[in-house]
Amino acid sequence: MSNKTARRYAKALFALAKDNGALQPTAEQLARVAAVATDPTVRPVLCSPLLSPTRRRELAELLVRELGLSDLLARFIRLLADNQRLGELPGIDEHFQQLLDREMGHVRIVIRSATALGTAQHQELVATFSKITGKEVIPNSIVDPDLLGGVVVEVDGKVYDGSVRTQLQRLAKELTGTALV
Repeated sequence: MSNKTARRYAKALFALAKDNGALQPTAEQLARVAAVATDPTVRPVLCSPLLSPTRRRELAELLVRELGLSDLLARFIRLLADNQRLGELPGIDEHFQQLLDREMGHVRIVIRSATALGTAQHQELVATFSKITGKEVIPNSIVDPDLLGGVVVEVDGKVYDGSVRTQLQRLAKELTGTALV
């Protein structure tokens, strides 16, 4: 299934959840189902084109029952099973979460740094990007020793690169006309 199709399913579920006043519970349940769908032992079964329609429906019912899903999400999971889309739950969840973030005025950022940031540095970055975006920031911090030093922040498809590695590459390019590898 294409990214476009996952987005369409997510938008449809989002609209239904919003109409029912169940955005947050639906997001939480969908994330749980998507986590099961990414399990390496479950994923091949969900994606198998050899699975009969009856078995797909039984699998959907098992997910609904074991995860205690709401009626709305249960119907959605059954629809995915009928359309051979159960394997695409992770993509649908990702798009749903993006829609929810936009609706709630949140933005997710990824902060990569060479070493773990102190609390004050972390809070300062979160506050800075909250001002830049005008939204509440949900940070995800990652330690990446390859950066050598500094910080790289990814937000809404933009990269703010303040890493030592990039600064050294720029300096080398200015001095020699070629980039460091």
